Formats: sequence, structure tokens, C-alpha cells
Amino acid sequence: MRALRLGAVVFTSAALVATLAACGSSAKSDAKTDPKSAADAIAGQVADLDPKAALAASALVMQKAGNGSITVVTPEDTATGAADWRQKLAVDLAGQGSGGTKARVIGEDLYLGGGPATAALGGRHWAKADPKDPLLGPTAGVLLTTAQMVNPVLQLTVAAQAGKPAKVGPETVDGVQTTHFHAVEDTAKLVEGLGALSADQRAAVQKSLDEDGKTLTVDLWINAKQELVQLKEYGDKGGEKSTVTVKYSGLGAAPKIEAPAASDVGKTADLAKLFN
Repeated sequence: MRALRLGAVVFTSAALVATLAACGSSAKSDAKTDPKSAADAIAGQVADLDPKAALAASALVMQKAGNGSITVVTPEDTATGAADWRQKLAVDLAGQGSGGTKARVIGEDLYLGGGPATAALGGRHWAKADPKDPLLGPTAGVLLTTAQMVNPVLQLTVAAQAGKPAKVGPETVDGVQTTHFHAVEDTAKLVEGLGALSADQRAAVQKSLDEDGKTLTVDLWINAKQELVQLKEYGDKGGEKSTVTVKYSGLGAAPKIEAPAASDVGKTADLAKLFN
């Protein structure tokens, strides 16, 4: 799976509420200290808010939800699974192509396995991957990037703060009435905000982003409950043919995502067998 963005910024409740207030939201005063109250107060107002306020408001709602089911569609594959974007980002995805290979990300840890893994890993279903392992080539980095990209709080906050967003108008997505927003972001400014990453990781992020261009075009669809229903993004080099789409559903009801049991994790050296 190919992704356009890697982000590991932790956007605190206070920062999100401050963004919303600065954008002129009509949320109740108690929203300044309580993100749950803020999310409840602004529900249903997306069509009336200016673009920055609407995106910041949706970030609060998605932060309150905390998790959900996701579908990630790239030019190469479609993957389905779940994500938890609370204190430590966790993502569990299974691709439809590549023999059904699965990827599970817990914070900065990446596990690969799935359908064909049992035979390759000596009866075990997973192996822990080192993103720096040359044996994996770009695979590990792409999967980690994909996992970070699905974080809706990150997506909405960056779009609100750095994307100069615009409201496109009402649209229907999978039978749901939404408001469509559009933003274009400078990738260098995005990387500047990734304070949680090491210098090496930041350099890797910039390199990955530069492969798709210096800017990202991002489209977001938000429903009347301020929930992010769908996002699409692509870099200026690849254009729309490189679009990555992420769909969200079942907010707040996703199963808990945990690292595989140690007894079910095979040798890292055996990972190469998954791609032979």
C-alpha cells in the first residue's frame, strides 16, 4: 500500500479547542477545557461554520470517538480494518491483494503477517518488522506511513491550521449527506510540525513526501454530526491518479488493537519469505 503522509504529532485537547476558538466557533464556553463538551456543543453545525472552524470542530468530535473501522484505498490495493487514534496510534489492516498480508501498527512498532505467514514463519502468524531493515526495502516505511495517515485528528488539524481550507459544498458519500472541504498543504510545513519524531524519522518523512511532490491536496467530507466520513489526498507529482482514500465508520466501536502474543511472533529474518 502506498501512502502520502506520515505524521506522529500528538494534538492535545487544549490545542484543538484553542484552534476551534480562534476560528470563531459558537461552541459553549465550557468547551475551552473539556473536549467532550466541545464536541457535543458543536454537533450539527458543520454547514454553518467557516472551513477552519468546521475542520477543527470535526477534529474534536473524532478525538472524542477515539477509534473506528477504516477502509484504505490506494492505486495498488484496498485494505480494511480498524484504527485507534487515542494516546498511542494503533492500526490493524488486511490487504485484499498480496496474498492477504496483514499489517498491525502499535505506536512505532510494526508487525507483518496474515494469510501466507503461517508457513513462512514456522507456524506463527506474525513477525516484527524493523523499518530500517534493507531486506524490506520501502515496504515497512510505506505501511507505517499508511497507518499514520489514517489518523483523522491529525488530518483534520493539519488541514485546519496549515491547509488554507475552502468549503466546496454539500455532497452525498455512500448515501450519507456531508459537507465537502478542500485544502492544499505545504509538505515542508507539515514536517516542521512533527515534533514527536527523531531527526532521522523526520528526514525519512520528508523524503517520502518529496516523492509525491512539495504539496498535498486533501479533500475531506464531514457529516452533520461533525464526523469525518471520508478523506482523499494526493501529491502534486502523482496527481489524482495517485489518490489515497480513507473511509471511516463505526466510530467509537472498533475492537481493541493489541500487539500479537510473543508466542505468535516469528523471527524477523523470516520476513523476507513473506515477499518471495
